[in-house]
Amino acid sequence: MRFFLMGLAMFGAGAAQAGTEYWDYKDWHVAAESIDTGEDLRVSCTAWTGGDGMPSLRLEQSNGDAGPPSYYPQPYMHETAARHYPTFLQDGQRVMFEFDADWRTEGFVQAGFTEDGIAYADARAHQGDSLGLLQTMRQAGTLWVTLDGEIAGEFSMSGFTAAYGKMAEQCGFSTQDVID
Repeated sequence: MRFFLMGLAMFGAGAAQAGTEYWDYKDWHVAAESIDTGEDLRVSCTAWTGGDGMPSLRLEQSNGDAGPPSYYPQPYMHETAARHYPTFLQDGQRVMFEFDADWRTEGFVQAGFTEDGIAYADARAHQGDSLGLLQTMRQAGTLWVTLDGEIAGEFSMSGFTAAYGKMAEQCGFSTQDVID
């Protein structure tokens, strides 16, 4: 038994440690997951609004990724469906990201199944439109993702600026051109 406990203690000392912190800013949420690999500290950040059974609008960035001003986080709509049911959006469909601030851009859907067999669909605008999307998200009240004029997702921008700032702080990237 003593050797077993010593083995567990030694295993625990060498294992990577992880922790996740959460923040809420009005309709937006931020999660920062820190993983100490033993060689460096990796932080993965996600900001999102929506969810709870409905589609969510998300941003993801890691402190190991290229960041602004070279590469801006790419906003995308994420949808899942109950097992054995399809998502509303289907692979390859063209969608529009539209704002109440009279700005819009197109995107396309990538859809498939998770390892657990859950259907998902991610609608992403072109990477080159990320800065424009982020700037407009800061000023707009609502973002709609539409498919042939039908609303696939409606997202509040209330709290976006604070969430983006917290995400930048936690993952170590600049808020230049989006907030500053």
